[in-house]
Amino acid sequence: MKIKRCAGLAAMVLLSGISVYAAPSSQMTPGGIPKKYVGLLFDVFSTTPSNVLANADQFPVHTPYLDGVAIGLHDVQVVDDEGNKATVNFHQIMNPKQRWTRDAVKDQLPYLKEIAKKPNLTESLLILWINPVKGGRINWDDDKGWANFAESMATVAWLAKEAGLKGLMLDPEEYGAQGGQVAQYIHCYRDPAFPETAKLARQRGREVFSRVFKEFPDAIIWSLWCFNKFGYWLEAGRQQYPVNNIEQSGELLHHFLNGMMDVLPPQARVVEGAEHYSGSALDNAYIHDFVKAATTALALVEPENMAKYRSQFYYGNTHYLDMYKTNANPNSIWYFGPVDGSRLEHMRLNFEQSLRVATGYVWLYGEGSGKVFNWRNGHYAKKKTWEEVAPGMTETIMLVKNPSGLAAQRKAELAKNGKLKNLAKHFKSVKLAPTSKARVFNVPEEKMPSAKDLKPGERYLVTLKVIEKGAEKGTFREGTAIAKAFWRKNGKRTGAKPMTLKPMYEMGRNSHGIVPAFLKVTVPEDADELVFDLGAKLELREHVCFWSLSMQNLLDPVKSVENTRKAKWTFDAEKKTLSDGNWTLAAVLGKKKGTLTVRGDNENTIGSGVLDFSNVKADTGYAVASFGKFKNFGAITALFAPDAVSSCDSGISGCSNLTQLVVGKIPLPKNAKTPELVRMAELERFGYRLKKPTNFKITDRRHRFIYPDRPKTDLSVKGVKPGELYTVGLSMKRKGPGYVYIFARFRGNGEEVKSKERVPAIVMTERRAEDVWQSGEVVLRVPQGADEIYFDIMAEVTEDHTSVEFDKFEVIKIGDPLPVWPPETVREKVRK
Repeated sequence: MKIKRCAGLAAMVLLSGISVYAAPSSQMTPGGIPKKYVGLLFDVFSTTPSNVLANADQFPVHTPYLDGVAIGLHDVQVVDDEGNKATVNFHQIMNPKQRWTRDAVKDQLPYLKEIAKKPNLTESLLILWINPVKGGRINWDDDKGWANFAESMATVAWLAKEAGLKGLMLDPEEYGAQGGQVAQYIHCYRDPAFPETAKLARQRGREVFSRVFKEFPDAIIWSLWCFNKFGYWLEAGRQQYPVNNIEQSGELLHHFLNGMMDVLPPQARVVEGAEHYSGSALDNAYIHDFVKAATTALALVEPENMAKYRSQFYYGNTHYLDMYKTNANPNSIWYFGPVDGSRLEHMRLNFEQSLRVATGYVWLYGEGSGKVFNWRNGHYAKKKTWEEVAPGMTETIMLVKNPSGLAAQRKAELAKNGKLKNLAKHFKSVKLAPTSKARVFNVPEEKMPSAKDLKPGERYLVTLKVIEKGAEKGTFREGTAIAKAFWRKNGKRTGAKPMTLKPMYEMGRNSHGIVPAFLKVTVPEDADELVFDLGAKLELREHVCFWSLSMQNLLDPVKSVENTRKAKWTFDAEKKTLSDGNWTLAAVLGKKKGTLTVRGDNENTIGSGVLDFSNVKADTGYAVASFGKFKNFGAITALFAPDAVSSCDSGISGCSNLTQLVVGKIPLPKNAKTPELVRMAELERFGYRLKKPTNFKITDRRHRFIYPDRPKTDLSVKGVKPGELYTVGLSMKRKGPGYVYIFARFRGNGEEVKSKERVPAIVMTERRAEDVWQSGEVVLRVPQGADEIYFDIMAEVTEDHTSVEFDKFEVIKIGDPLPVWPPETVREKVRK
């Protein structure tokens, strides 16, 4: 299997003849917390510090995303316990008989000091393999062997501290143990019984790192594997006894790491490298690794070290650059496939998720597929740079880690070449400020409540509750509510004028200040929908609220009963029926002398058309005082019952074909003060309701306490193309409380285009200040289907005369669409 654990990157020059870029130390990565990228690159750590220094000025040009690299020590002269001399390098420091001395490494100090000062190399560390070379395992009970190793580690810690490097990058993976060799961190036949060996492993951790921290108390100790190494045994947190599971396999590294934590000083930090570079964001691999390190691995930390683990560990992750190379084999296990047709998009998603969950550092591992830039002889001279291996890699990484830095670099280069063009230069300044004049507030039409599927000729009574509050507490100002209704057909407005729901002030307010409003409508021939525009015209501190909007059928009162009789009515007291030849109904004598209570049989009632009780008294001597049991009987078209004062058995509920109704005088509720309310009270008294009354669940408020304001002109740039890279920014000066939201959004052919990746808000780069001009920008790539970028601005402008001003709008193209990679060839799966 390939050796993979380090990280590194490289890339082409971003623009022809581009100037050197170095991000300021205060630069924030997305998320608002500075996070660093360190490269563990084969072509970097395999050469000497002097060679790294000689080429240090090329790192900001070719790897602008890096903050540091792992540096290897080479040609270190050592003498073992038996006096034998040897020349070793960084991956051979763990040896039971050899001891590294300051004299052996001090010649590297001048180079390392200068490297630590260079842009994009300030976070550099010394890389060391803390695993034994073949046959060089240090037995856990070998006191002298561990003393030699502890002093060797103290030497490199001293060197890193003196040079101004950040610390040590350690790799505990057991390369020498592959192929059947004895591993250092696995219990073996040379060791005492496991419980005793576990105690020794923790003791050795204390011994080694107490010497390291004595020389470098504020070191960054970056281990490519910490407790995340044991993910398999932890079983994603499902295992009840994870430590037991690990120790059944003879693992000792967690004991060694606890020894390190025993002596970890408050100033030092440890980076969990979490070397899982084959995981994909599509499976949330980086999120799962973070959870594993932050919570699941707590079972491996001794209680006395828990506070240190929670406060002094950075949770990191890594990216294996070789997995993104062009002409890759899709069947290989070292391969990230395309997302939305692009493997660069897969890279972007991976880097974005890893950056989100990392708490301090991310490392980039580049192995044999590329190099950072053209700087090495031998077999490296024939290799391509990483940007040539994966065209578009540099821009993709920069857009995730430092989009504002990339924008500054690109704009500086365009300005240098006289090609910087601001497409929004013609935009005029915008000022949003309050006014004491009354202002009208309306809901956008697409959000207005409406009643659909109406039929021509139907009549309805619309009711609405309104409360209007004045500027002073407990006061009211009539006329602030503007409730209207208009007709639509197939979703489009008709030519009819809007209708007003007039509040009935003459009816008085209830104890809460509520006033009812009504509207009587007949559906015209060219309409199928009634839409409600609930607006308000308000001055400062005034308030309007609407609720309980509803509609009910409103039948016409009977205008004439002439010529409705077909035959005389007859009442059979024995059979208890009332009939006129068309209608046959059940009838019984009422409680009141000389009256009848008449019932149908609901949907099985015998008869159809007009049901006219007007002459029942003249024909039979009895008046129809109550009627009912006509529920859902659609055959009744009109009902005349001038003597009826009550209903029974659901009355005429659901008689949907009724067009006219007359009843006797009935006691009405106190609030029935208008003809429409009287009519509705009559209908409800006799059980007439829609099968499904139209009720709108709204509580809609309009107020002038704090209100959102938007520019009155469209701030947009047209003619952009999908895939192009832009910076969009402006300057802002604000005064007073309230929020400001500034977004860059997209349209295509005049319609809104949603970007798959939400573009962050445009936020000022400095902390909030009053009445001072500040600037901000966002970097975005135009999505598919878009041909226009526009500013979406909204601000709260409060009653105490606050204001927000916008000026110096910028829309600048800084990049073309990313390159399209060549098609890939499927080959036999490769495993080594």
